[in-house]
Amino acid sequence: MLKVGTALVAVGLVVALGTPASARSADVHRQREAVEDISDDFNICSWTSTFTASGHYQFIDVVTQASTAHFTFHETFNWTLVVSDDPNVPVQFRGVTWRGRNELTQVLSVDLEGNRATFVSLNPFSEGPFHGLLERIVFVVSADGAIRVDSYDFVGTIDCEALTA
Repeated sequence: MLKVGTALVAVGLVVALGTPASARSADVHRQREAVEDISDDFNICSWTSTFTASGHYQFIDVVTQASTAHFTFHETFNWTLVVSDDPNVPVQFRGVTWRGRNELTQVLSVDLEGNRATFVSLNPFSEGPFHGLLERIVFVVSADGAIRVDSYDFVGTIDCEALTA
């Protein structure tokens, strides 16, 4: 689910930085869509699983005449997953069904003249027995194009080995 939001914000950044200042006027674009998906992927413990997910996302971008751009992406997803019968999955978890949820918000602000940007991602989520998880990331792009992680915080514990002990 995170892949959708990251891709949309990245596309917004590329479009905004690639648009000459003289060609821009204040512009607002909104996109909202419901998503239903069934896919095979790795769960939070890196065990192969089949996910059945539903949710929605909303993407808003605003490019102003003052040469700034703001992109906001928000998604809410709920899913169930069934852990596969793969030999790499602990026997007691093969075929088990877990539930998960995330509430991802990403905001990107860009100074189009100076090529400076700040990207903030906040993702409270849960999956299976792991609840109250929160990932917060802040990236900063300076005028010279250098990218640095301003802060990274993760709250919660994911200990898949403890489940099998």
